Order: sequence, then structure tokens, then C-alpha cells
Amino acid sequence: MKQQPFPSPEAGLAGLLHAAAQQGDLFCMDLGPRWTVLTWPAGEAIRWSWGDGSDWLARARAAGGASPRTGQPLPGGLVGWLGYEAGANFERMPAPRGARPLDDLLLWRCEGSIAWDRALDRWWVQGDPGFLRQARTLRARAGQASPFATRSSAFTPLPAPPLPPPQAASRYQDAVATALDRIRQGWVYQVNLAWEQRGPAVTDPVGAWLALRSANPAELGVLIRQGSRWVLGNSPELSLRARAQGAGGRAQTQGAGGRAQTPGAQISVHSLPIKGTASRLGPDPAAARAALLASEKERAELTMIVDLVRNDLGRVAVAGGVQYGHRRARVCGDLWHAEQGVAARLRPGLDAWDAIAATFPPGSVTGAPKVEAMRLIHELEEGPRGIYTGSVVLLGDDGELWSNVAIRTATIADGEARMHVGAGIVADSSPVAEWQETLAKARMLARHVFAG
Repeated sequence: MKQQPFPSPEAGLAGLLHAAAQQGDLFCMDLGPRWTVLTWPAGEAIRWSWGDGSDWLARARAAGGASPRTGQPLPGGLVGWLGYEAGANFERMPAPRGARPLDDLLLWRCEGSIAWDRALDRWWVQGDPGFLRQARTLRARAGQASPFATRSSAFTPLPAPPLPPPQAASRYQDAVATALDRIRQGWVYQVNLAWEQRGPAVTDPVGAWLALRSANPAELGVLIRQGSRWVLGNSPELSLRARAQGAGGRAQTQGAGGRAQTPGAQISVHSLPIKGTASRLGPDPAAARAALLASEKERAELTMIVDLVRNDLGRVAVAGGVQYGHRRARVCGDLWHAEQGVAARLRPGLDAWDAIAATFPPGSVTGAPKVEAMRLIHELEEGPRGIYTGSVVLLGDDGELWSNVAIRTATIADGEARMHVGAGIVADSSPVAEWQETLAKARMLARHVFAG
């Protein structure tokens, strides 16, 4: 695996993405406030959908490689997604009703990446010789095709989000009212309920995503092309971040022979669940932030989910190895969100896949208790969720894992855009207020993925 500086293409990220989209499948993910990673698949994808009895996890572990840390993300490894219904691999989940627009699980092997260090405005390319040759070709295409330099600025989002489908408000509020009855009866303490909007899709997914991340920045946004299907995501929420510590800086690795752990390495994982939303578009954004942090309802909702995440990570953590941080408000584009970190150290011999298995689907978008909440979701929502509230995953050969919670995420296929949006329901929720919260969350993504 080689690593080298990558001269900034004349058209920047926009040029690289438009050129990559012309040549085939691509995967692009923002990793926190610093990195944007672009890569593409090598070979056949690892797929799984409900009812498929294949051992995809064994195949994923076998597809992993071994690489020392380089200081840049993804020297090679696996990228892709686990849709919500892939949770059947880890939890007792009812069978989905209806087709999903994507595979429930898809993972690609990639042999390197182009990484943009946004803090330093510097590009890096790393990977095997074949990947480096492809990266040079891609850069040349991006620089030579002058329209790429202006395509992202040419995209114009809708001035306002399209109206929800008829009866959507009453159906959602009725579902919330039913959930409140179940909460009072003691079935669950909290449940995340969502609804889906569909409509004609934009014809330039790359330009749409670039415009969305410029207008409404999120730390874990994604753009994925897989055949004729697209995923556009603007998630602010971290599901899992895992890395190895010790052992001279080399992380835990996986290979064809199964698991292999460098002696002395300690895997640390971190999750950052979000619960609690307030708009920043009003006359006093600071007052909205203060009200969010002062709300007992929002505090209780986040506390329940943090406890759930702590319990999930406790399945794979060393004794006494789970800790949590302080509640805080963070800017997420046009919204405030309340978040609280949970961290753990995995038991010796366990890897990032064990952490995923212990925590998926994410607790912040299911509810507590998780299994009962998923049963209620199945009962009250009109169809399967697909990639929504699953995770987009980047797992490097150096053992570094990034996975988001796939909220603010849409799919585009056959000219149709589909997106879900939801809210957490607790005992003192108001059906009308929860509906309004979903509209606030959907506003920016809907403006960018639906055609006028």
C-alpha cells in the first residue's frame, strides 16, 4: 500500500465526484469535521437481504486486510451500508412488509481512497498500484472536463420542500397517539416513529448532494452510486467510531484466516446518540438552544437512549469499560440537536464487527426497550425503512471504523426519490408537535432530492 500527496484537481471535490460518477459506482463519505473520503469498489459486492441464509459476516471478515495506520482514513477496506432491516442479523425483528429500494446490506471491497483534509485543504491518495493508477486517471478527467467546475453551483434546490402526501399528517399523528397509549400501558418507554415521502427525483444527484452539504453541513454525509441507484445522506449522527490503541500504532486487523489481533492492541469505540431538536431559523437561535437544553422532555428522551447504548456496548466491553459524557447542544445545519457521547473498550479478541452486532440497529432510532420498540415500529409504520435508520459503514484495513446513523438520507432509483423522517416519542410527546418536528428535519433534504 502506497501513500502520496494528491495535487488538488482544478474542479475540486465537485470535479472528482462528477468524473467518478461517469465511470461507475462510487462511495463518498464525510468523516467528522475534517475528512472527506472518495473511493470505488474492486470486485463483487457482499450482499444480504431478508431471507438470505448466507453468512455475510464471515465473508466481510475474510474480505478485510491488514495495514498500519497512515494518518489518513481508509488505506483500503470495506465500505457500504446496513439497512434497518439488516437488524434481523442481530436482534429479534419482525419480517419487513414490502420491497426495499436497496439491498438490506451491501459491502464493497476497495483498494484505496482519495482523502481530502478539509482543515488543511490538502488531498491524499493511498492504495495499491492499481488504485493509484485509477486515481490519477480520475484526476485528469476531473481537471479536463471544465463543466465539472461549475456543475455544483449550477444546481438549484426547490425554494420550499414539496408538500407531504395527502393524509400523511393525520396518519402520523394517529400513529403517535397509539404509541402514547402503549407507553402508558408500559409496553415501551420510548419509540422512534417515521413516515415516508416519495416523489420525482432530481436528475443530478451529485450536484444535489454538493449543494445540500454546502447549504446544510453535516459531519457524516454520504453520496453513493450503486448501478443506477443513488444514496444521498446528510446525517449529523455518529453510530460508531472504533480504533485500536497500542501495539505500536497498528490496529486490529481481519484477514482471510479470520480474526487476527495484534498483541497488546485495545479497541476503543465511541457512539454519539442524538435526541432533541430545535430550529435555528427563528429570530433568536440562542434562545432556542437554551430551551432545548432546559427541556425536561428532551433530557429524559436522550437519557433513555444513552442508557440503551450503554447497555448495548456493555455486551462487548470489558468490565467497567463503558463511560458516558455530558449532554450538549450542537449545530447541525439549520437545527440544534442535543447529543451525549458513550465510549467503551472492547474485550480482548473482539473487533469492530462485534461492536456493530451489539448495537445495531442504533438505539436512538428504535427506542427502549429495543425489541419491543421495533415491534411497535413494524405495527405502526406503513412499510419497511430500507437504508433509513441503518448505518453507512467505512471499515479500513487499519481497523478504523466509521459508521453513521442513516437519518436525513434519501434513495433515488428509476426517477423516484424516497426519504423517511421520524421523531422520538415519549410519555409527554404531543402528536402535533412531533409532526412539526419531522417537517423541520425533512426540510433541507427534501428541497434537494425532489424535483420541482
